[in-house]
Amino acid sequence: MKAYKIITGGMMLLFASACNSFLDVVPDNRTVLDTPEAVKELLVSAYPDCHYYHVCEVMSDNVGERVVTGTHSRSILNEEMYYWEPGSQTGQDTPTYIWTGYYNAIAAANHALRAIREAGDTPEYAEAKGEALLCRAFNHFLLVNIFAEHYVPNGAESMLGIPYCTEPETVPIVYYKRNTLKETYELIEKDLLEGLPLIKDESYEAPKYHFTKAAAAAFAARFYQYKGEWDKVITYATRALGNNPVKKIRDLKGKQFNVSDKDYYQQNYFTSAEQSVILFVGGCSWWARDFSSTSLRFGMTKELSTELLTETVCGRSGSSCTYYVYSTYTASQACQMRKFKEQFKYSAVGSTTGRGYCFAALLSGEEALLNRAEAYTMKHQFDSALIDVNILLKERVRVNPEDINADFTPYQATLEKIKNFYDDLPELFPDVEPFYASEIDEDQMSILKCIVDWRRKEFLQEGLRWFDIKRFHLPVTHTFRDSDMAPITLAKDDLRRAVQIPTEAQGFGVEPNPR
Repeated sequence: MKAYKIITGGMMLLFASACNSFLDVVPDNRTVLDTPEAVKELLVSAYPDCHYYHVCEVMSDNVGERVVTGTHSRSILNEEMYYWEPGSQTGQDTPTYIWTGYYNAIAAANHALRAIREAGDTPEYAEAKGEALLCRAFNHFLLVNIFAEHYVPNGAESMLGIPYCTEPETVPIVYYKRNTLKETYELIEKDLLEGLPLIKDESYEAPKYHFTKAAAAAFAARFYQYKGEWDKVITYATRALGNNPVKKIRDLKGKQFNVSDKDYYQQNYFTSAEQSVILFVGGCSWWARDFSSTSLRFGMTKELSTELLTETVCGRSGSSCTYYVYSTYTASQACQMRKFKEQFKYSAVGSTTGRGYCFAALLSGEEALLNRAEAYTMKHQFDSALIDVNILLKERVRVNPEDINADFTPYQATLEKIKNFYDDLPELFPDVEPFYASEIDEDQMSILKCIVDWRRKEFLQEGLRWFDIKRFHLPVTHTFRDSDMAPITLAKDDLRRAVQIPTEAQGFGVEPNPR
């Protein structure tokens, strides 16, 4: 990799003066950022054009060994992530690709912010400034939670964060120093709080692809959840959800999700029109084919899907327990949630080849709802927490009158039912151990297990489970059912939970994670 690609993947834009010195031509009309509209156009590039799904899912406990024959072009990546090894490749979906892709997006935000400063930071640029700040904060937030250890207030000042970039690169070679974890979170919060009040939804033609007020609030709720600031989680999650949270939950029972037609269900799961989607993004990624691939050795298995989706706190068992739709493959033992639909981004009109594209929600109503339920639990507001949990369960658990006892509603979870179910299965649902574990009492622990379990179910194959594994210090054991190898375990405090900094970035001053 060339030196200037290490952090931002190259200088995102060449400004007019630089272009004139070479060709006396402006090659891209976005290079002249002299109007609010031009800055807003640039900010389309401030959202990541990549996904972390393959990395985060295969490192998590949502996967196992499958029976495969032949080879696969992502088999090395797949194996390295299953073994929690540093990534050795640079192609799509690798740690290097994620690192570069997110810093590319940060570079676009920084170019926009510099243009706004040079224009005098006038009111007509306020909306673009708010979006740029939110994008910069969010991209750094995802990077730090992949490539660093999880935040802890007592110790973050001495832990490694990531380089927090606030200026565009203006020279070919730049050496970067990592901020501490504390500094990284402080800079994220500064950008987040400065950008939030500047956002105006009416400025967007396609709001779901941008940081709306709801998206900014959903991001803030997750940020403060990771810091353990529960009042702020409740405040921001409530803003994201609005007055009627049910409207922000994907209606899997509805007509647009025909559970008897798996292809139709899959086609409609991730669309910008979906009510639960708060921030919708597309990225160049093979995940929309790899998550269902029967030729990749490590991934979600039929056995895991049975364990996770056929019995719940609501007391039902069997493949029709929930409205989640998935497919299993007997020969390979592979399982896929019917969520992603591969699209193609063509390089030219009439081109017969294109890059695999995967659309998904980076922020959703379901996550905001469960984040708020967790915050209510930590505030000992159990009634409010259970209301939120049951909003989700009502939309996810099937009601079959033949299976219902006279005094039992399948989707109605009570504290008693939660304790009876989760406390009796410690191997499947171990105690969570966040940095505030000493503050968690027995009832809180039971409800937290329920919330963590449903967050895992809801976001299978979307990567979010990995962040809960880090945040709650959950151990992960990877087995080798078919090759008869000994299991391997990632302990709750294993340093490999922080993905290793790409080798190319290390070569230009970015300190590697300790091992």
